[in-house]
This record gives sequence, C-alpha cells and structure tokens, in this order.
Amino acid sequence: MKNLLMRAYELKSYQIAGPAWIDSERYEIAAKIPSAASKQDVPLMLRAMLAERFHLVAHSETRQLSIYELTVARTGPRFHQSAAAEPQAATDDGTIATPKWSKGPDGFPALPEGADVPRSYEVVFGGSDGLMYKLWARRETMQQLADRLSSQLTRPVIEHTGLKEQYDFALAWSIESAGGSVPRTDPPPDEIDVYNTPVLSDAGVSIFSALESQLGLKLERKKGPLQMLIVDRIDKVPTAN
Repeated sequence: MKNLLMRAYELKSYQIAGPAWIDSERYEIAAKIPSAASKQDVPLMLRAMLAERFHLVAHSETRQLSIYELTVARTGPRFHQSAAAEPQAATDDGTIATPKWSKGPDGFPALPEGADVPRSYEVVFGGSDGLMYKLWARRETMQQLADRLSSQLTRPVIEHTGLKEQYDFALAWSIESAGGSVPRTDPPPDEIDVYNTPVLSDAGVSIFSALESQLGLKLERKKGPLQMLIVDRIDKVPTAN
C-alpha cells in the first residue's frame, strides 16, 4: 500500500505516515489508462482509485523531522569529475555493450579496473552475516547521490556539497543483518546475489564511514521541515469490483 501512496502523491516513503499495515499489505491492481491520458494524469487517477476503493482520507502537513546533510569532509572530495561522455560501443544486435564482471580483492564480483559503463550500477551481495553494497557511479551528480542515500537511510538527505558537476566514483558499504535479507528500496539494485556464507570481511563498513573514507564526504544529522502525507483513514480491504 505504501508504494501505491508514494506513486499517487509522488512522495518518498519517509514522507508518509499512517497505520503500520500500509508497509506490509500488498495488492494487485488491473486498470486501463485512457489513451488520451498523460503521464501527469496517472498519480491523480491513483488518488481517485484509493479514495473510491479504499476510502482514503489524508491531509498534508509540515513536520520537523530528522534529516541528513551531505557535505564535503575536511580531507576534500576523493573522486574526480567525469570525462566527456563518448558514444558507447554497440553489440551486433544493437544493444550497448557492458563489461563483464571480474573478481575483486574481496572475492566478490567487481567491475574491471578502468571499465566504462553507460550508467551507474549497484549490486547487493547477501550472506549469512549481512549485506554488502557496491555502487559504481558513472556521470552522477551529488544530488543523484543524495537521492540514493535517502532511499538507503529512509530519511531525506539534503545536498550541500557545493559540487555541481558530474562525477565517477566507487562506493562500498555493508549492513549487518542475520540472513542477508535485502530490504526494499527505491530505486532497487541492478543485481542481487545471495550466498550461504558470510560476505562481510570484518564488522562491516557503515554508509557513514564509507562516505568519508572512500569519497571524502560526510553525513550530518540535523532537524528540518519536511512535507508529510498523514493518512487519517484507509481501509485494509478494498470495496469489491
């Protein structure tokens, strides 16, 4: 249900407050969108459906909540501006060629040194002791990185680095979690690999320490205003077709 609310109101998960079950209840919706409808019409249609079938009643309000600011650490940024984009080599079938994975020093798949890829890639390795994330960013802005971190931390991340260009960088971090279950985030990773063995070589590197040691960036916890959708009423069981 929360995903439906996110799409209907074009908000992040942390901007929606309501009954606990909206995080776990799942629904299948089959609906036809009129041919004349635009992309901007779809959220309004979803709102109408939620009001009609689930009797949704909600309101917006601004709350003071915990946020993070993404800034440059004292050491300065440890990555470089992206080179000018070049046309990607295509395969015989016309698709963009992508490099093959190689084995990294930690024993898990990695992109070859100096490999160029048409876009950023994120891979998650789940193991018996937790999760290891690897991001190979290509031509990403700091705002795009802040958006990724927002999904990972389920808190708004405000970009205050002052870095305005596009950048290439690699970032690896881990989450200690028994069983290695990958949480649902938005956007989802490009690839998920599951192992029956441990994937963390030590106690793990948190996203906070990884940002500072690998990229020369830091996250600072602060309080700030955030626009919220407050669900006043919503039925768990929709009206019948």
